[in-house]
Amino acid sequence: MGRPERPLDGSTGPIAAFAHDLRVLRNRAGNPSYRELARTALFAPSVLSSAASGHRLPTLAVTLAFVSACGGDRAAWERRWRSLAGQTGGGTEVREERAPAPAQAEIPADGAHALASGVIHLARPAQLPMGSRTFVGREGDLAEAAEMIGASGPIKVPLLVSGPIGVGKTAFALRLAEEVAADFPDGQLYADLSNSGTGGRSANGIVRGFLRALGVPAHLVPDDPMQRIGLYRSLLAERRLFVLLAGVSDEGQVRPLLGQAPHSQVVVTSRARLLGLEDTNRVELDTFSRKESLALIGRIAGPGRVRAEHDATDSIAELCGDLPLAVNIVGRKIAARPEWAIAYTAGQLADRERLMDSLSVGDVNVRDRFTAAYEHLSPAEQEAIHHFGQSGAGWTTSIGVAAAMGIMIETADELLESVVDAGLLQRANVAGRYAVSRLVSAFAAERQRDPNPLAAAVPMVGRRARKNAFESLRHEAVRTLPGGSSEG
Repeated sequence: MGRPERPLDGSTGPIAAFAHDLRVLRNRAGNPSYRELARTALFAPSVLSSAASGHRLPTLAVTLAFVSACGGDRAAWERRWRSLAGQTGGGTEVREERAPAPAQAEIPADGAHALASGVIHLARPAQLPMGSRTFVGREGDLAEAAEMIGASGPIKVPLLVSGPIGVGKTAFALRLAEEVAADFPDGQLYADLSNSGTGGRSANGIVRGFLRALGVPAHLVPDDPMQRIGLYRSLLAERRLFVLLAGVSDEGQVRPLLGQAPHSQVVVTSRARLLGLEDTNRVELDTFSRKESLALIGRIAGPGRVRAEHDATDSIAELCGDLPLAVNIVGRKIAARPEWAIAYTAGQLADRERLMDSLSVGDVNVRDRFTAAYEHLSPAEQEAIHHFGQSGAGWTTSIGVAAAMGIMIETADELLESVVDAGLLQRANVAGRYAVSRLVSAFAAERQRDPNPLAAAVPMVGRRARKNAFESLRHEAVRTLPGGSSEG
């Protein structure tokens, strides 16, 4: 039991009442001594004792440390403190002596609630990058995502935003963060995991950065990776944070960064569907509608120019496959050359062999995005991509790919599903078909014109014989699909 304190009359003023209620809170917690509280609050016993003395208003850091150590409602006490500080101009102690840090052996493996209290809670990170000021459309998807985030439940379920390359997943997530910002007043955390597989930051490295951003002193960040992750999850559970994890390629990258958080929201963006993640809300983005494409070009290059050359602008959107990244690039090029007619740009894009060259502005281009995904595919998956360039059709099927490559239909289906998760293919509305965008088809044809080690390893005679052997199967099987034809 703690030693008796000097009696305090809470009716003598607001600061005395504040201190009196801190004492009541401590008493309800079992009346621990200030030395015992110090081990949890990470402030010296004398500082905690002074907070409950009634002489002056303690700082917010000390107040929240005291309240957390006693199991009180931090949000309610913070509101009360801010109201009182506004009335009295108090809360400015000259020096707040920290209690000695607990030994590493004393830190519980689950993340140490003792370290997840006090001044650790004061930092309010704002790590999200700048969102797009030319963002258009997506009203339905945004409303659906916001409804998922706002749904009540014991924990906030992670939200996965998926879709093909260049569809604007991160831009969507950033706009979503703006719309729900009021629900997450403790700040935003951000990490780009797109390069993690090639020497980028590991999950443990990201967690270490998140802990520092949340105010955990370096000497209190656990050395053990599991304890470090446990501490991060503890803070996630206690605060109201919006966490954006962009460019995730597989489930293993993101699992350590998820936890049971009742008030914090984790949003993940990925080209892949990450089907291995359970209990996840999902929003799958498609390419723009034609109206959204025209609106984006108008937002960037000026609505007057779009109205003056509506048909040419419509042709540009079609040639870009209504892919937001491509439409944005072309819009910026049009804006940069006001003396050029939009029809001239449309003519440049119509040349399929030069299409990838045209879709580039500054350090942003479509070819690099496609190439990065292509180079992570297996040789067999790359050969399936080459088939898209050969056919030139706007769709393909596992049957057609199986016939062209001389493989089992089940194997071809698995290859195409992998290409979907790489962001280079989409499922079509017709069962059994996959949509091949004009841009991916042009990219595939370009790659096929380059030296192909896989093709060189297979004698041409053998390739022709193999293709002929499956030709009749391809025609017959594709013909049986709804709306089918012999092109695959």
